[in-house]
Amino acid sequence: MSLATRLLTAALLLTSLSAAQAGTLTLCSEPGDGPPWLYRNKATGKLAGFSADLWPAVFERLGLQVRIEGGLPWKRCLRAVAMGEVDFAIGAYRDKERARVLAFSAPYKVLTPQVFFRRSQPLTIKSRADLKKYRGCGMNGSSYLHYGLSDKDLDQGSRSYTALISKTLLGNCDYFVEELEVIQQIDGGRHHYLDKPDLQHTNVPDAPAPGLHLVTAINGPHRELLARVDAVIEAMKKSGEFQRLWRDNAAGLPY
Repeated sequence: MSLATRLLTAALLLTSLSAAQAGTLTLCSEPGDGPPWLYRNKATGKLAGFSADLWPAVFERLGLQVRIEGGLPWKRCLRAVAMGEVDFAIGAYRDKERARVLAFSAPYKVLTPQVFFRRSQPLTIKSRADLKKYRGCGMNGSSYLHYGLSDKDLDQGSRSYTALISKTLLGNCDYFVEELEVIQQIDGGRHHYLDKPDLQHTNVPDAPAPGLHLVTAINGPHRELLARVDAVIEAMKKSGEFQRLWRDNAAGLPY
């Protein structure tokens, strides 16, 4: 490691420690098209949604304040956390590559793997290996390793789910893989993509169900906070506060 790199690393560490001592931490996530998770309110331009309500409440119970950064693309958000430029990222999937540089909370939500394709071109998917027989698409910056797919196996040029779905329906891809709950909840469920007759979906039998995690740098100063975050989340679920925040943002969608 060069002297310049060591100095930069030390400066980032000192900045992060100062933020923690001041009681203010930074969290990042890329806003979606709409509710329920994280999006920008069109009237105010401010971040809103379940994540915007949940995480300040979690850290307040730990005596800390947070600021959520919504200006980074997802891949850049994760890289910034790994480098110590941002303290935490919200809603990351766990995979081997990320686990080399990131520490993970317990999952606060577990999702259901699916493959989506055109009704006019049904696919036979008996295992993850079958996915590589076809042309697949995915979201920019997302991890699909639990489907047995690397970024070399997919066209990951889409930056919104509406674009991803349109790309598949137009025949530019044979399929895309995504969790059932993600598609169900696009824009608060108002588009009802699961009810579109020309978009079919099925299970990927051997794909492990991914969880949503809060992550921080594996060697950073906030790793020990993750266990305390897990305890707060569990307490909020037992009290019903967690579910209430979801209902406030999800317009009747199941958690």
